[in-house]
Parts: sequence; structure tokens; C-alpha cells
Amino acid sequence: MLIGFLSVTAIGHTQEKTAQELVGACARCHGADGNSSSGQYPTLARQNVDYLIKQLHDFKSEARSNGQMSPLVGILNDQDIITLANFYYEENILAQRGIDEDLAKVGKEIAKTSGCATCHQANYRGAGTIPRLSRQKRVYLEKIMKDFRDGTRTNDNGLKGEFMKNLSDEDIKALSHFLAGM
Repeated sequence: MLIGFLSVTAIGHTQEKTAQELVGACARCHGADGNSSSGQYPTLARQNVDYLIKQLHDFKSEARSNGQMSPLVGILNDQDIITLANFYYEENILAQRGIDEDLAKVGKEIAKTSGCATCHQANYRGAGTIPRLSRQKRVYLEKIMKDFRDGTRTNDNGLKGEFMKNLSDEDIKALSHFLAGM
């Protein structure tokens, strides 16, 4: 009888995974330390914990659709998501390269007149579920801002679309240079 009890307990018990056990699949695109080597993937290092948790849950529920992310996140439990978010937040973010200083100056003015700091804070590091934009990958920023503007990404309750709708591709490019270079 005791053996049956132990096996049920052993089967019912799940052991928490470490960040090192979880990060393997993420590292292919986002880098082992959260600093992606490709501009098409976001840097996760120093990203806000609450934001990462929200995005991972959105991928899991498919509120945010992505053919690569949704299946990978689908196997994570809530504790795995928290472990990953905390791990990436603790990693150091690297300075971005390839920033056009002239475009960054234009982008700084656009950010100021568009009120980006209202939500993303004066240093563009965000807070809570508001993402860090400073030092994010320029190519990724440009794509995501266009997705919000064009309505192809909508897991922000419609907030960014309003701010982005009047920005041209050139404005978005300048903004991406400014934010990535911070």
C-alpha cells in the first residue's frame, strides 16, 4: 500500500525547472543572455518582468499570434513563464550598433511630440506591463511599430495604434534609431 501512495505522490509532483533548463529553446532566437544577435528578434535582456509574463501568456493563449512562439510557449506552465521573465530581466542589455545619429535626432523629436514617454517613461525603460524600448533591436522596433500602426498586432488594447496611426515609415525608422541607440 505504501508503494502505491508514493508512486501517486511522485506522479502528482512536478519539479520546478531552472532558467538554464528553460532558456535553451529561447536562445536560438533571443540569445542565451537575452541579447538576440539578429535584429528581427527582440532583445529580452532587462525587459520588464510583468511585460514578459504578459507577452508569454498572450503567445500561449494566441492573443498574440506567432507561428514560432506560440508552440514553444504552449508547453510552459505559469512557473516556467515567471522563471524565464525573471531570468531575462536580470541579464545585462548590450548597446545596439548601426545607429544613424541623424535619424536618432529626428526620432527623439518624434518621440517627444508623440508623447511616447507618457507610457514608456522618460528613459523609455517602461514599467510593469509597459515594455522597455531603449536599446531594443532597431529592426524589431521598426517592424513592431508598423504592426501596431497597421493593426496587425493588437494585444495592447488598441492603445499603440492610436499613437502610431499618423506616423510614416520614415518617422518609424527615425524612432527606431533613437530608441535602439539609447
